[in-house]
Amino acid sequence: MDRISAHRVRIVGDAGPAVLFAHGLGGHQGHWDPIVAALSQRARCITFSIAGSPDADPALFSPLRHQSVVGFSDDIALLCGGLGVRDIVYVGHSVSAMAGALAAAADPGLFSRMVLLNGSPCYVDEPESGYVGGFSRAQIDDAFAAIDADFALWAGGFGRLLMGNDSTPRFADDFITSLRRYSPEVASTVFRAAFGADIRPFLARVRPPVRVLQSREDPAVPMATAQWFAEALPDAHLQPLRAHGHFPHVVDPQEVIAAIAPFVLGNDT
Repeated sequence: MDRISAHRVRIVGDAGPAVLFAHGLGGHQGHWDPIVAALSQRARCITFSIAGSPDADPALFSPLRHQSVVGFSDDIALLCGGLGVRDIVYVGHSVSAMAGALAAAADPGLFSRMVLLNGSPCYVDEPESGYVGGFSRAQIDDAFAAIDADFALWAGGFGRLLMGNDSTPRFADDFITSLRRYSPEVASTVFRAAFGADIRPFLARVRPPVRVLQSREDPAVPMATAQWFAEALPDAHLQPLRAHGHFPHVVDPQEVIAAIAPFVLGNDT
């Protein structure tokens, strides 16, 4: 398979460090456009469509491989191989923050620096250890049941909840439209992969410097989870954002640009 074509890779800019941008579930490459526009004069910005997303080649998606975040992690490594790049900067949102962390743990030379945006190492609360993931196991199971019962209906409510920023409904409308382009069968698989994942055991092996960016009042990832994430990584710094919701790069791209540009471009290590 030609993964560059299958992932619908786009490359903007031809100077400076290579930066790979990976969107989350229900997102799309266009969500990175303002950030790519700001950085592409000083970086080679690479965006792509993750497996299962409607813009990617359907042949990329495997119900077996992508029932785990490991499948998405392998995709990242294979795509980097197809592009002939290593030691690159990685920017991953949501499930792609999870997948990127796993890819870095498996191959320490793959990334030079990482930005993990509104990512979680595990969404499920663990009362016995005090870990806060944001959801009880019962809440996660209820969400899976709702996806299976009526995915389009669930996507409408979930999209508005996750995007937030009710005063600007176009953001949520775009996300819901993007979500509803998934087939119900694919959505059931990939959302189970994300919300059922637990990558905490692998975080000590993530060696590149990391910036963990987290917006406030994110319905999917509490700030306490982001703090735990940053503290569990060997070389990470948590940078809270003023933006609300799970998609700060969509609702306030300028804040995200200001937060990541020095680090991504190698001017702030």
